[in-house]
Amino acid sequence: MGTKTCGDPGAEISRSSGADVAEGLCQDIFDDHFFQEYWERRPLHYCSADKGSSANRLPEALFADDLAAAIDSAAGMNLKMFRSNEMSDLKSPWHSYLAGFSMVINQARFDTHVHNVHGAVLLSHLLRSYSWSEADRHHKVLFDLCKGLANRHFHHVFAVVYLTPPGSQAVRVHTDDQDVILLQVWGSKHWTLYNAPTHLPYTEEMLGKEQAVPENLIGKKEMDFTIHPHDVLYIPRGHLHEAATSSEPSLHITLTVPTSDFCWGVQMVKHLNTHLRNEPFRPDLRSLCQASLAQCLTGPAQHSEEELDSQIQEVLSTWTSSLSAKAVLNAFEHRMDKANFGQEQQFARLSGEGSMALITRNRRVRLMHGIVCLCEEGSEEAIFARPDGRCMKMKITISASKLIRSLTATPQWVRDLPCTDGFERLCILHVLLDAGVIQVFLHGPEESLETNEHSKQ
Repeated sequence: MGTKTCGDPGAEISRSSGADVAEGLCQDIFDDHFFQEYWERRPLHYCSADKGSSANRLPEALFADDLAAAIDSAAGMNLKMFRSNEMSDLKSPWHSYLAGFSMVINQARFDTHVHNVHGAVLLSHLLRSYSWSEADRHHKVLFDLCKGLANRHFHHVFAVVYLTPPGSQAVRVHTDDQDVILLQVWGSKHWTLYNAPTHLPYTEEMLGKEQAVPENLIGKKEMDFTIHPHDVLYIPRGHLHEAATSSEPSLHITLTVPTSDFCWGVQMVKHLNTHLRNEPFRPDLRSLCQASLAQCLTGPAQHSEEELDSQIQEVLSTWTSSLSAKAVLNAFEHRMDKANFGQEQQFARLSGEGSMALITRNRRVRLMHGIVCLCEEGSEEAIFARPDGRCMKMKITISASKLIRSLTATPQWVRDLPCTDGFERLCILHVLLDAGVIQVFLHGPEESLETNEHSKQ
């Protein structure tokens, strides 16, 4: 990591595009050898320390401000926050990161309206982990990256963001029903991979989601390592895995290929469903397909088992007569076109909304007029005193104390406030803004050239 703050761009950095990131992956990893030896067979850890950083250029494309803006754009949809499989009832992503929870945001839209707890435990135990699915709808780099990989190899790809504070684990050991490619962006995370109890499982065969994986299904560790920025990790669907951070935060992006939905078994079932809806059956066969089982087995519409067997066989016969590899593949391509079109429409709609986080590294903040902050470095409490004698106490973590005590009545650039985690810095300031103790300057004559250049990217 060097001396660069997690989530902040380096002084000399040239920002990569999503197309650049996709090209790096295709050039360095997704070659014939990968698809012959690893794809849907065994995991792969691409270590940048040994092989170079060109395979994963996302650390030059995604920064803390981008993440904050994507979170702001994602407001209003289903948000779930986890820490060791336990749910959080916090309402804001800023509080949740500072409280150490993993977040799962379906459709990548969640509530970023911070609630004011009036000096209750705002910043205590600052550390947990974020994730939201389909983040590609909210950030051009991720959208272009997913489209680039879909067009060249995988039909359809979506992105999931995992932002994890230090000392955190989002979920226990589990399996997924998708093939995933993980790109480490900042910080580090320790991964442990085990066997695959079920080879290429269907969705219903995933393990560890609702209850712990039985010990007898967990084999010996197959891979045990720490992933760093520019590293890539490929996990085939069905392989047991778990991960945790140590003393530093972590951001990784999971590029997800929903392969259990792509498999022949599922696609044939979808073909059958389409056939049942569209085939011009005789009235008695149409009636059978639409009737409940209870109607057929009891009551005035009861059928004998022999009658049911005969009608079912007739339905299946008409289906199999139209079933072919070409028909299944054509229907699959049609579904992928529809999924990709929906992805493009949602990205266009969300990006057109022009959402931007209120606080970014290129804005200035100061204490509200008349407020004095009392906070010792290394303290776990901050006191904000008002001119009328009222005080507000906040429990904080040691990592937040240095930033909080640096705040004064003089405007300062957010990027200059001391904090080793660029995203934690933004979260702390959002919480303080909600508490009414700081002021944010959105524009001003002192705006730097860097601010203007950054806004164009």
